[in-house]
Amino acid sequence: MTPSPATPSFAPGGRAALIKGLRVLFTLVTIAATVIAAYFALILSSSTEVAIGPVRVEFSLKPALHGKSIVDLPPAGSIEADTHTAPAVVNYSLKEISVADVGELTDPGSPSRQALDNWRDPVGAGVRSLILRVALVTVLVGAAVAGLLQRRWRWALAGAALGLFTAVAVGGMAYTSYDTSAFSEPRYEGGLTYAPEILDFSQQTLANLNSYEDRVPEIADSLYRTVSALHQIPQAPPEADTIRVLHVSDMHSSAAGADLTKSAVKLYNADFVIDTGDLTDLGTSFEMGYPATYLPLPVPYFWIGGNHDTPLVTRTMRETPGVTVLGDEFKTAGDMVIGGFPDPAALSITPEPSSDVIQAKEAARIAGLVDAQKPRPFMVAVHDPKQAVLLAGKVSVVVDGHTHRQGITVDKGTVFLDAGSTGGGGFRSFNHDAETPNTLQVLYIRKDSLKLVAVDSISISGFSQEFSVTRRVFGPDEGMVKETQLQQAVSAGSG
Repeated sequence: MTPSPATPSFAPGGRAALIKGLRVLFTLVTIAATVIAAYFALILSSSTEVAIGPVRVEFSLKPALHGKSIVDLPPAGSIEADTHTAPAVVNYSLKEISVADVGELTDPGSPSRQALDNWRDPVGAGVRSLILRVALVTVLVGAAVAGLLQRRWRWALAGAALGLFTAVAVGGMAYTSYDTSAFSEPRYEGGLTYAPEILDFSQQTLANLNSYEDRVPEIADSLYRTVSALHQIPQAPPEADTIRVLHVSDMHSSAAGADLTKSAVKLYNADFVIDTGDLTDLGTSFEMGYPATYLPLPVPYFWIGGNHDTPLVTRTMRETPGVTVLGDEFKTAGDMVIGGFPDPAALSITPEPSSDVIQAKEAARIAGLVDAQKPRPFMVAVHDPKQAVLLAGKVSVVVDGHTHRQGITVDKGTVFLDAGSTGGGGFRSFNHDAETPNTLQVLYIRKDSLKLVAVDSISISGFSQEFSVTRRVFGPDEGMVKETQLQQAVSAGSG
């Protein structure tokens, strides 16, 4: 008779060891789950906002294997640095700047400036409140997770301790290892990719720039003498017979550009100003106080948006006294009809130029609007010259900017005028080996016939503090498109 196989069984000692092992494993799982839950509770509860005068900043933590700090400055971009070893990203985000109050920051006695100078009080209060909130949340989450898994009140107490330990451990690692000097080698994203070039500027260069801005009145006085001499040239049109238009562009939040514009309006006795865009560098709320540094002027100011001008800039300019914003429309200045068309990128919050395809469509659209306009405009203002490539022979004058290169060309009787950069190129000029000078133009237009007779091109080098004024006088077939030329241009366009 064959014996039946023996039924496997655990010896009492083996069963006890297995149960003990499972209990140890479950204990480890409970501890791990409690710590992980407390960690994510810390992350999720860490967000807090602090108001410092006109500035509102948010502080938060994000999960990460390697610690770093990120400073978000929307929409300009962000700055990152490897500041600590704790497994969390420290995120500082600019949430809001009060445009109405930011102008007070230059006044040491203003409430906004005093609040900013005393930033430690609100920041300290915010940090204390955050620590208490995070400690409470991690304690409660730790107690809840451990208590639910083990179903014992002692484990709930242990879980609370584990939660608090997790918060202290992460916070302590971040605090003890945090190195602010890491921002000496930061990484830049977005529009702030220009920051390294700015930070690498030598102190001597900055001193030259400050010296230049201090000497603007002296340069303006020399410019006045030069302009006075130019007015003695026999070809110079008499002031009583001409409309004088100051053409500026690409100011890029430059203080020197603002001073030069004010000086040129006075020195040339300008009748009005046309600004072909890129008033700011990044179009952020930081720069919304810039127009008030030189506007309003004693003469009308016509403005169109450039690719560096966001909808916020356009709204600010509409609210600025003395400014007429030209947005796909035609306005009358005296007896002169002016059309203004902003860069399509002015509708965006990022300072990127429009693509060639978009600009080609825009050029066709603008040409169609000009053809349909009655009476026909004398002058059309665009930001990017690509917007005006189809206007040769259709209007007498086209003014533009964007290229940062001052220039004058004539095509089919139409004079194309690029003012260059009145602000000296802004941050972008730091990316080039050669300096971008501050440039602007003055147009002389005969009142009786609306004929462009001359243009003064002014160029000032900020660092060398040298300047030049060049006058271009136009012939009878330049600067006033005749009816026969208009008919030919329209026929060519429709063909």
